[in-house]
Amino acid sequence: MPKLTLTFKGHIIDVYHLEGGETHIGRDEGCEIHIDSLAIAPRQALIRQIDNDDYQVSSLDTEFPVLINHEKIERKRLHHGDVIQIGKHTLTYAEDVMELGADLTVDLRNTEETQAADSEALPTTGMLQIMNGENFGRIIPLKRNMTRIGHVGGDCAMISKRDDGYFLSFLEGPNPPVVNRHPIGDESYRLNEGDVIEVGGTKMQFHA
Repeated sequence: MPKLTLTFKGHIIDVYHLEGGETHIGRDEGCEIHIDSLAIAPRQALIRQIDNDDYQVSSLDTEFPVLINHEKIERKRLHHGDVIQIGKHTLTYAEDVMELGADLTVDLRNTEETQAADSEALPTTGMLQIMNGENFGRIIPLKRNMTRIGHVGGDCAMISKRDDGYFLSFLEGPNPPVVNRHPIGDESYRLNEGDVIEVGGTKMQFHA
């Protein structure tokens, strides 16, 4: 059964199973997915089954846009791994490949967090959400000065927390990181809300 995982700033709020028919998303209490936020329209989006187990999302209010994978849409068929942005909340669509539990802030295999020796850990403000593979839906909190992502001996990158934001840098491997489908090369890239990062075949979305 397909499902939507609702998150806010890296914290999972709820998981909704789609059982066919129509699912309204908004701050109206009558919505099947009710999000109590003034940044969201009373009825902002509609998800409905279109055939078999396929679902489609539609925007219902032009003043409150709906984004899928960082792109504004009016209507779009959902695919496994799509991340829907509603205000400052996100809904991750999964075609029932795994059940997302509460313990999503564990270290991931091939993910190593390192801290500068002369610095203290910073508060958790940023996060990455895995968008594909066996760790789909899991959260990597960016709670340290430096977070190393990638495969040992393969493509590796580093996310650094600075005073003016989070920056992605290429460390090693044959392929530099890709942000929103564009390789960053050897330059540091300042991450923005909703950026989609790819390192070593793993896709992650950044949330500040």
